[in-house]
Amino acid sequence: MIPGEAHVWIVRLDELAQDCLPAPTPEEAARAARFVNETLRRRYLRSHGALRAVLGRYTAAPLDFAVAEHGKPYLPGAPEVRFNLSHSHERALVGVAREVEIGVDVERFRPMSDCLSVAERFFPPSEAAAFAAIPAPDRERDFFHRWTRIEAILKARGVGLYGIGEELSGDWSIAEIGAGVDGGAEYAAAAAVAAAGTRITIHSF
Repeated sequence: MIPGEAHVWIVRLDELAQDCLPAPTPEEAARAARFVNETLRRRYLRSHGALRAVLGRYTAAPLDFAVAEHGKPYLPGAPEVRFNLSHSHERALVGVAREVEIGVDVERFRPMSDCLSVAERFFPPSEAAAFAAIPAPDRERDFFHRWTRIEAILKARGVGLYGIGEELSGDWSIAEIGAGVDGGAEYAAAAAVAAAGTRITIHSF
């Protein structure tokens, strides 16, 4: 990865073979065991296995994760490698950057009749106002595009839902992946890097 560049890896969870991925950590196995649904359990394990497989391409340091104040994981052995994971149904995204924070988010489109009230409650005021001006027939899909952009920024900042509803400030590079999620036209997705002018490239895992 060259300076000024960030990578986003698209993972098709239902097409991965678990034995092609690193074995789950004890913590991952324990959390997966709490899922009642077998499909959810499998996708959880594969998304986290893919995360570690991707990170192994960028560092030879042990992939022993620690957690920051609001829950964002990092690598104490390779603090220069910044990363983020998001998964929804059968798609996952892994974002990787160096020396700059990155966030990714992917959401599968679904009916949301209350999207206007959700936006009023959780979007930054400027985004909520812009969203309210969208014609009603287009709102549901627009909601998910906006949500993934906002969530990617919050995840890059490491605040997650703790920053929900705040105006988004700073210099950002944002890539809206959308229907480009490896042909997944039923998904909205975005990546955000906390540095203007960053080139965000998309890769298939």
